[in-house]
Amino acid sequence: MISLSKVIEATKGIVTSGGKDLLFKGVTTDSRSVGKDDLFIALTGENFDGHDYCETALNKGAAAVLVQKELPNLPKNAVVILVADTLKAYQQIAHAYRMAQKNIKVIAITGSNGKTSTKDLIAACLAKKYKVVKTQANFNNEIGLPKTLLTIKPDTEVVVVEMGMRGFGQIRALKELAEPDAVVITNVGETHMELLGSMENIAKAKSEILENMNEQQFAVLNNDDIYVSKMATSAEKLTYGIINDSSVRASNVITSGNGTTFTYKSKITGNENFIKMPLIGRHNVMNALAAITVAEKMGVSDTDIETAFAEVRLTEKRQEILRFGDITIINDAYNASPASMEAAMKTLAEVKKSAGKGRSIAVLADMLELGESSEDAHRRVGDYIVREKIDFVIAYGKESRAIIDQAAKAGISAVYCADKETAANELKNHMQNNDIILFKGSHSMQVDKIIEMVFQNK
Repeated sequence: MISLSKVIEATKGIVTSGGKDLLFKGVTTDSRSVGKDDLFIALTGENFDGHDYCETALNKGAAAVLVQKELPNLPKNAVVILVADTLKAYQQIAHAYRMAQKNIKVIAITGSNGKTSTKDLIAACLAKKYKVVKTQANFNNEIGLPKTLLTIKPDTEVVVVEMGMRGFGQIRALKELAEPDAVVITNVGETHMELLGSMENIAKAKSEILENMNEQQFAVLNNDDIYVSKMATSAEKLTYGIINDSSVRASNVITSGNGTTFTYKSKITGNENFIKMPLIGRHNVMNALAAITVAEKMGVSDTDIETAFAEVRLTEKRQEILRFGDITIINDAYNASPASMEAAMKTLAEVKKSAGKGRSIAVLADMLELGESSEDAHRRVGDYIVREKIDFVIAYGKESRAIIDQAAKAGISAVYCADKETAANELKNHMQNNDIILFKGSHSMQVDKIIEMVFQNK
């Protein structure tokens, strides 16, 4: 809950009508989810204007609306708060609410790949000891982060949030909003190359999360990433990795179609432990190590960490394992980048090897937002396919032709399709018993729809 007086204090808004102090049960920007005694904030965007829904929100029980322009047609008794910018006000309210919760710790995660999975794993481990709130789905931007912070409850002890970015200054702004006590950087990859132009610039933008930290806080960094491992911080620096000596280091990594096992040795506790988790791939081991590092630093026991990984489930469409008869599906269709494509090909090859039978098939679509490096990046995916000896590849989308060309040139059986419907038909025609099929591409390419087209009646 947050009071009207606190909202006014945070936003410097003006109450144009009403005036009595109120206690809001919740804060929302979606008129469809307005509850009784909520504060409705009218955000505006390219294709929507929340001001059009203020009357609807009031009719559904909202106690007040927060706007950036006068709305003369609202009921005369409506409590209306006028501000210069509703998005900025939303962020100011969320920040004030977060800072009013004196007993919580905020853990913030950024990186080019693995943010959401790492968030899920950290939250799962910490939930064994603390009351945890985490970012839902991947609401990791200037609207999603305030939404998460405003879900903090009176008994919440830890908040685990993602921070995404598209350019310089955005991570800094999100960090100032959430004021985290600890941060995690998963890696630096080519995502958003179109806007930032170089890996060095992407690393610089990600490292904004380390600014103005102090010795009482801690930073968890991927020690196997050449960019992240070099980052400096005034906070206590903890590292994780498989290749390089780290605070928490994994060995004996084994992936099968049912999950992954590994051993990790911790300098934080001095212990060595075994983890079995229903997630596949070496990259998920890295995500797990980040979570283990945070959990150990925050006093979660080895036994609770082990239990958390045995039970964990990731946000949908991130290497989700599905089975249709004797066919294994790896649904990794939520998003794609060159680094995650490489990891996915390794995982597909590992699962095939552990199965001991069947073919490896990759159904792929474009990776977006790569700018001038796009063609080269897609050709490199073709190289990953060749290196991992994937048996058959289907791809669609303008950029993905380069994947097919590169793979076919090396003798891989590969088919280019104009669209996902054609790709679905090709897969139907080529599928065999015991196949292991990976689906991956950028979110807007809707690769997961092919699963529905091919397997909806199975």
